[in-house]
Amino acid sequence: MVLQWEHFAYLPAGVTVNGWRSLPVQGPLVSPVDVDVLRQVNMSLTRNLDFCQSGEGSNAWSEVLGLREDFKSHLAWVMGLGHLSETFSRHAVPNYLVRVLHPLSQSLRVNLLLGMLPDCFLEVRALTEQLARAFQADLKFSKEASFTSKLSRLDVREPSLYKLTGETDTSVLPLLSELGHGWVRMDQPLTGMGASLPVSAASGTYTSRDVPELLRLTSAVKRFRELLSKTMSQWSSRLEKKDSTPPSKGS
Repeated sequence: MVLQWEHFAYLPAGVTVNGWRSLPVQGPLVSPVDVDVLRQVNMSLTRNLDFCQSGEGSNAWSEVLGLREDFKSHLAWVMGLGHLSETFSRHAVPNYLVRVLHPLSQSLRVNLLLGMLPDCFLEVRALTEQLARAFQADLKFSKEASFTSKLSRLDVREPSLYKLTGETDTSVLPLLSELGHGWVRMDQPLTGMGASLPVSAASGTYTSRDVPELLRLTSAVKRFRELLSKTMSQWSSRLEKKDSTPPSKGS
């Protein structure tokens, strides 16, 4: 997990620093500020990895890694359905897995190691809301030929992600409210000076003072994983029921 700042210089093979200096108006590729930032990131990654693997952040780390395994498991099931072109062109939930869950669960793991907890909470909220959006699109507009048309029609009918999440599972609304408390709404433009924004532009090293927030993140990820499992089960049951329905007479 050790990063060397030299890796970020992107110097072409065989080109020396002196060669770059001879070019007109060519500034340094890595400034002293960049070096300091990368050193801070390197230090945070090293210390936070140890903290998350064997320290008081181990439960949060375990849940985040478990979410990655959930993604692999659900994707493997979808891939086993066959007819992949039709499955991914028609249904929103499989696209959620690869377009939302995959990148955000990966980002969640990285941000946890960087000590960027505000970003982690925002990612769990986005995962929750977009899961509900995908599920409701497949549920309410099952006759649409493409997942994009399903999502477009759903966004017109019900633009509130909070309401869509409640329709999917009311038990998760307290989690959504908790994740959204004091934050700018992700599904609405920022029109004024509302709640203060979290400061998460730089990485940080965990201390014992971060344990309460880490425990809160642990709970949030665990509850989302439960919602994901339940929602995928409901989606697969509806899909299997639809596939097993005999054709109507005269068809």
